Amino acid sequence: MGDRPFLSIVTRTHKRPFALGQCIASVQDQADQDLEHIIIKDTEGLGVAESFRLLLKAKPAGRYVMILDDDNLLAHPSAVSDLHAVADEYHPDVIVFRMNNAEMGILPDTYVWQREPLVAHIDGQTVAVRRHVWKACIPAVLGPHNAPIYESDFWYLQEVWKRTRCIHWLDQIEILVSRVGRGAVEGEM
Repeated sequence: MGDRPFLSIVTRTHKRPFALGQCIASVQDQADQDLEHIIIKDTEGLGVAESFRLLLKAKPAGRYVMILDDDNLLAHPSAVSDLHAVADEYHPDVIVFRMNNAEMGILPDTYVWQREPLVAHIDGQTVAVRRHVWKACIPAVLGPHNAPIYESDFWYLQEVWKRTRCIHWLDQIEILVSRVGRGAVEGEM
């Protein structure tokens, strides 16, 4: 591990300690620990759309940055190693991988795999991006009118696509959604 970690994992959470505990455990179980895990707590219960504002507060130090929400898990102990190997070999600005979303199936789905993102076919959590790309694109989570919206993942990814050309597609499931609560706190689901 050098001065700067390879990967910054940013997790948003609100009153879901059990889910967050599982998320943290999946990060701690990684064989490659060249990472930092940034946990941003939504203390006000802002809801899904508003919680995208929290990403603006993250100050990742890693060469690459990815989002891993509190109800999501890294799929296997080699997930970070897989991303690290791709980054070292191809040096892409963006690494796109797949996630198993409990509600929507495998994302990105086959309709957009290796194509520009479309709303509802891809998720902001299916990419690892270089830190400079993150800094340039994360303001797009506020949407086209500078207001948070539920589709903020899409606006972020659309900005990523506009600003980058060096994309590597890793056809592996790297994230599992353990449950989808649409921002509900534990005990309300």
